[in-house]
Amino acid sequence: MATDIVILTHNRLDHLEATVDALERHTPEPIRITVVDNASGPELRNWLAANRERFHDVILRPANEYTAAFQHGIDATSSDPFVVTDPDIVVPDLQPSWLAQMLALMERHPDFGLLGIGLEGANRPPVLDPEVIDPATVVGDHVVETPVGTVMMMLRRGALSEPFSTDWETCRNVARDGRRVGWAKDIRAVHLGWDDWRLHPAHLAHKQFNWDYGIYREVGMIARPPSVTELALAAPAIAATRAAGVPDAAVLELAWGDPVVGPAVPDAVAVRDVDPAAPPFEAGAAGATVLVDPPPGRGADALAAATRLSARLVVAIAGLEAFDARPAGELAPDGWTGRELSGTSDVALAMARAVDADPAVAVATVEDRERWLTVFAEAAFGPGTRRLWVWERDEPLDLPERVTFDAARVQPWRGEAMTVHDPRRISPLRRQARRARRSVNALVGRLRRR
Repeated sequence: MATDIVILTHNRLDHLEATVDALERHTPEPIRITVVDNASGPELRNWLAANRERFHDVILRPANEYTAAFQHGIDATSSDPFVVTDPDIVVPDLQPSWLAQMLALMERHPDFGLLGIGLEGANRPPVLDPEVIDPATVVGDHVVETPVGTVMMMLRRGALSEPFSTDWETCRNVARDGRRVGWAKDIRAVHLGWDDWRLHPAHLAHKQFNWDYGIYREVGMIARPPSVTELALAAPAIAATRAAGVPDAAVLELAWGDPVVGPAVPDAVAVRDVDPAAPPFEAGAAGATVLVDPPPGRGADALAAATRLSARLVVAIAGLEAFDARPAGELAPDGWTGRELSGTSDVALAMARAVDADPAVAVATVEDRERWLTVFAEAAFGPGTRRLWVWERDEPLDLPERVTFDAARVQPWRGEAMTVHDPRRISPLRRQARRARRSVNALVGRLRRR
């Protein structure tokens, strides 16, 4: 009889393809792959439709149910034992195969109700503790008796008395019902998910805000994404520098307060709170300089200094009080032409701040900052508290590739890393919702069995 393998997916098509390819290539025994999709985007759903013949079943869910959605695949399959797995596990090429060895271990250890496999350590993130196997947990040289994640987790049907919720809860439930749980230490797969901090940082960041998944230390390896408010404020200025042909690395931001261009465009150089009349840069140090909120009445001083620093362009994001309400043309020094443009509208800025109030939504900027910049560059219309001024050299100088500065005199602003979410600090309401979801899942499971 074919062994059923249930894969739970949510985006990350590259990982899923590698997982399915490896299963087909490295499993000579008959298998039936069932995919449960947790409301993925169109790329993955289109791929599932185009590859439908490769799967025993494809179960498309209208919303992301997280790991509890495994139960849909379990209910749709019949083999005993069966396998559930994340979509980022590349099984090894072994003789006998990984599946043959797992089935043999289950037969050799009938008291185990659940067995997973091990993970190769080559791409293990350095923030994780090294793997340590307590000799006291090793059973028969090949099995480590300890809870395991959904890493080709093989289950006996009789061992699953409650609906699948999370991997650790399932391990706990199996053990509570008198079965042992563990993993095969000699069967090692590649865990593609360990590279998500650099390949799919938004996916990893989103997971940390659903506390069912626990703590992901790798989140601390991801640079903090710009807030949507930072992108909204910076977008019109960045659009102006790019339209002038200035590379992002040649953009210098002088900010009196929190930078916005630096967070929005990592290649730019941002410096805070310098003397508006004498920033510590040499002439021609930047292709363009962006002034963000110069002190009231000091905008003209900052502009004079910025025109000395800039080979092509100066942009200011500020209220009228910074320049004593004087027009850009009047402020322009000899050899420069000034004009005024609309900055980000107050309506767009209010929308951005509303998004930032929900961190689970705001982390989308980890990967989609360029799309947000496009959106907010187009939102430069309507009334805005901050205006946009642009001054251009009549005869541009040679454009530098990047901002040059003396590291002994200048300490650029540096963005921090993302904060690792601690599930113990979750709000009481979310904790109550999680308990309610468990109760509902348990009730549904009992009704199904009846």
